[in-house]
Formats: sequence, C-alpha cells, structure tokens
Amino acid sequence: MHFSLESRTVALSVGEFAGFSLGPQESSGGPQGLWRAQLGQQWHNELRARTEKEFAVEGVLPPEVQFEVPIEGKLIHRGWTFELQGRIDQLLPAGRPEPSGPARGRILREIKSVLRPLPVEESVLRNDYPAYFLQLSAYILLFKTGYPSLPASSFQGSSLRAELVFVEAGAGLIQTIALTPFDEALVFHQLDAIVEFLNHRLRATQRRRDLHFRPPFARLREGQETIQADLAAAFTPPQTPDPGSQTQDNRPQILLFEAPTGYGKTGCVLEFALGQLKSGRFARLIWLTGKSTGQIQVMHTLRQMTVGVGSSALGVKDSLQPPPNQEPLTHNSGTPVPVWQVRNKAEHCVNHTFHCVRDGCDYLRDCAERWPGSGLSRFYLDENQPHELPDLKVAGKAAQICPYEITRAALPFNDVWIGDFNYVFAPDNRGLFFEQPGFDPTETLLVIDEAHNLPSRVAGAYSHRATESEARMLLAELDHLQAPAALVLAVEEWVRLLASLGPTECLDPITEAEVQDLLERLVKQTATLPLDYATLGPIHSETLWGFAALLDWLMNTETGVRTQAKPSSEKPRIKGLLWVARNGQLEFTCVDAAAAIGETLRAFGGALLMSATLQPSAEFAESCGLQ
Repeated sequence: MHFSLESRTVALSVGEFAGFSLGPQESSGGPQGLWRAQLGQQWHNELRARTEKEFAVEGVLPPEVQFEVPIEGKLIHRGWTFELQGRIDQLLPAGRPEPSGPARGRILREIKSVLRPLPVEESVLRNDYPAYFLQLSAYILLFKTGYPSLPASSFQGSSLRAELVFVEAGAGLIQTIALTPFDEALVFHQLDAIVEFLNHRLRATQRRRDLHFRPPFARLREGQETIQADLAAAFTPPQTPDPGSQTQDNRPQILLFEAPTGYGKTGCVLEFALGQLKSGRFARLIWLTGKSTGQIQVMHTLRQMTVGVGSSALGVKDSLQPPPNQEPLTHNSGTPVPVWQVRNKAEHCVNHTFHCVRDGCDYLRDCAERWPGSGLSRFYLDENQPHELPDLKVAGKAAQICPYEITRAALPFNDVWIGDFNYVFAPDNRGLFFEQPGFDPTETLLVIDEAHNLPSRVAGAYSHRATESEARMLLAELDHLQAPAALVLAVEEWVRLLASLGPTECLDPITEAEVQDLLERLVKQTATLPLDYATLGPIHSETLWGFAALLDWLMNTETGVRTQAKPSSEKPRIKGLLWVARNGQLEFTCVDAAAAIGETLRAFGGALLMSATLQPSAEFAESCGLQ
C-alpha cells in the first residue's frame, strides 16, 4: 500500500485491499506460502485449459473469452481517492456465444485453491475466506464504475455477474459460489476501515511535525561537536552535475558509523533519527539490536529524550539535564514519539509450554473473530495505554487472545519499532514488519546497532539442520495418528536417506539431487493433504513445516556442486554448503548471506550500521553486499 497524505490518494492492489486487516491474521508468507502459491498457479492453468476447451468454436476462442485480464480504476470514498489495480482470472460470456451477435452477459470468474476438503456449506467458505469474496466484489465494482480497457458497448444491454471457483488442491474437486449484492456492499465497509487507518496516519504525520525532544547529553564529549551535522550531510542525497537535470540520484543512503564504546552512539543516532522524523524525511524508524539489553537501552534513552526528566541513559555518565536556556520538560509536556519494543514470540506466550499450532492453542484459535469485541484495540488507539510485555500478557490472557497478536496489530500505529535483527533479515520472521499495513521501507530509516554481528546473524537465519532422530519421531507420530499413507511413505524415505548419510564436508551432486527430489515430494504432501496439527503437537508440526524451508534453501542457494540453481523471484540467492556433521545429521549451512543483506538494506530509504568495530570497513561492507 502506497499513500500520499498530502493529496489523500491511496494506491494498492485489489488483493492488498481485500486482505487489509488490523487485527490478528494468519501470514501467507514463508516457504510454505510460496509453495502453495505455485500449487494454486497449477490449478489456474488447469482450469484455463478446461475453459478454453469449453468455449472454443471450431478450435478458435471468441474474443469475449479472456484470461488474466488487467483491471484498474479509482474509487472515491470519504475524501480519499483509491487507485486499485489487479488481474481478474477469467472474463467470460454468460453461456456459449452464438456465431453472430454480442454476448448477452458477462461473467467475472476468480479461481482460488484451498487445502480443505470440498464441497462444504457456502457459509463455511464465506467465514473462512472472506478476503476472496471481498477481492472479487472489488473487481465487479471497478467494472461497473467504468473499466477503461473495454468499450462501453461490451456491457450495454448485458448483465454482469461474478463467481468464485474454489478448487480442493489435493483432489481437484470444484465448488462455485456466485456473488450477491451484499458482497458488493462489503467493499464500502472495507473502504471505511482503510480510511480510518489513513486518517490515523494523517494525525501521526502532524504529531511527528510537532515532535519535541531534548539532546541526549547536556555536555558534548570530544568528537560529538559536529556529529549531527556530519550525519545530516552524509544523508543528503547526491545531486547530479546539472541542477536542471531530471536524473537525480535517488539511491538510498547507507552509512557505516564507527565510534568507540562509551562514545554515546545510541544517543547521537537517536537525536539524528528523531530530527529526520520531525523534518518529514522519514515516516518511521526501525532500530535493530542483537541483544535485549541493547533494546532496553534504546527505550530508556528515547524516553528520557522525549518525556520527563530523569537519570542519564544507560552507559552514559552525563546527566540528561537541559541546557541553561531550555526549560525542563515535565512528564506531560512535549509530544512523545509512539514506540513499540518487539520482544520475541516465546516471551509473549501465556501457555505453560510455548507452541504456535493455531488449532491447538486456545489463544490463537478463532482469535480473529474474537478480536473486534476484545477491547484490545486500545493498545493502538490510546497513546497513553501502557504496553510493556506484562501489560500485554495480562490483557491477552483476560481476552483469551495471544499477546503476540496485540503486538502485531499495534505496530502500524507506532513510529519507532525496536527489535531483533530477525524481524528485517530472517526469512521466517521478517513478515511481522514487512506485511504491516502501510509499511513502506523506502520511507523508513533503518538503524542497526552492533552491526559487526550482522553477517553472521543473517547467515545463521538462513541455515537449517535435519536429523534422523527428529525424522524418526515424526514418522512414529504420523503412523500413530494414521496420517495419509502418501505422507507416511515420503517421511519413511526421508528417514532412510538421512540414516544413510555419513560425515562428509560436502554432499555429492547425486545425493543432493535426491535430497531435493524427496523434499519436493514432502512439501507437496504437507501442503495438500489434510492433517490434524493440533493433535500432532508443536514439535512434530515444526519438523513437518520445516521441509518447506529446507526446499526453499536448496532452490535459492549456490552450493558449489550444482552448475544451475533455481532462485525464487521472491528472494536473493545465497551461498551455502550442504554437508553432514555426523551420522544422520544433514546441515544446510549458509556461508555467505551478503546478497540477501545487501538487497534488504537497499530496500530502505536510509540505513545506518553502527558499531565500535567495523574495521576493515571495505571487507565489512562487502560482507553486507555493499560496495
């Protein structure tokens, strides 16, 4: 979603429009999400072939039969202009066309693959997949309000209707549901929800302009005299030689900031970053640290700079007293910047044992339905609502909703996000930030503390391990649950393969190809066959879901033994090693994540990597995929 608060315009895809939600939602990203998307594309192609066969006249398709039709248009609602674009799966005549004369009606058809058995009651599909109905309703509304790519005569005197075609991914069974006028009315409810969010961001913009903060230090130390001017100058975009040229260099600014321990880097960079927010250069600040103690220091310093008068920041001896010509800030004066410290998911958990199997957790099961009446929206609608981790756990337990979902829902309303490296760089965790409504990395300043740890941390996030013992325990549990035979047989082969592996520094090409072939089978079975994950339990479910991550690693990694790789369009290629540490223990090790790091850093409008030890800087920059 891209929006301009000045012109009150919003540009987004129809899919993003339909999927917009501020409460709990199940992420569709990650390796398993990519595999399901590929599976859905297979069924799109299969149903297209069937439709072509149905409507062809003497082997020729009439012009009324169209596939993957681009659609775009504008909807004006409550003072905002929504620019929507998408691609409808099929645009068909209503009934087999006659040799002469225009079609008497048109059908918009959208195809969605699902993993649940079909057919089921229509109400079940509407309840489980509301975004699918909303997406198609938006398409038909755009057609009715004037679709620019088709002549108006195409619809004169003809009816227009829409239908959703659900396909059971495993068996290929089909269930078709026609849209109703009620579905179209829901589009305006969705517009209201987005407008409410945009108006809040509009108020947030004004709040940043009015932001007041004090310098982090009452007395500057040696070396701090010019640091603010130096940072500002370094973040000024380079200009082209010709001032009248339209080819200004808009590449993101990526800086390395090295200063000794005790210099006060945290305070200096926070002062610079808050100034950037106030000036409107950036709309959000993301601050990453590898340790929770570092996050606490940032939170402590930030509070002292924006509200109240207290002791100095951790690790800084200088008192945070205001200069002689500055009045002390009382606790209620100034405009504190909304900030949210993101702790890891396990720390949020209120169960006796941490697990995130949605159907097996009372705090996750159906939490999206219970969210509107939970009162938990106060954590982002009320800026004075305390939101420390104990507050989230108490509120989540009372409302029977996972506290982590409170964090997920509140993030879009905060200007500063503080968390671990993984929330930006790890494939399995970055969705928490990147899938937030309205998040735009080009309008975000990224600060990475203790940056010398970044290459190794990211390489670790891209590394995996598969062991014979875990596979055997999974196989025993699947057999006990009488899981589908095809899945059990595939896991049996995986166990035998791992058991046959002995220690080696590099897997040979033939064995590596066998690993990839078997993982493809396992992921397909996992994505298409019904399975009770709640009964399977969190440990074995994690092993089963991990097959998708292992396959994704193989498809996106240069291992040195293959001449060709098949990188996903979603992720950069990394360099890795497939080896066996000990009998039955297969290591998927990332040895160089520079390409992944560099691509992520360049996605942001600005990035500042700071540490006391960045030398030699050229080698460090290279390890981060930078020149």
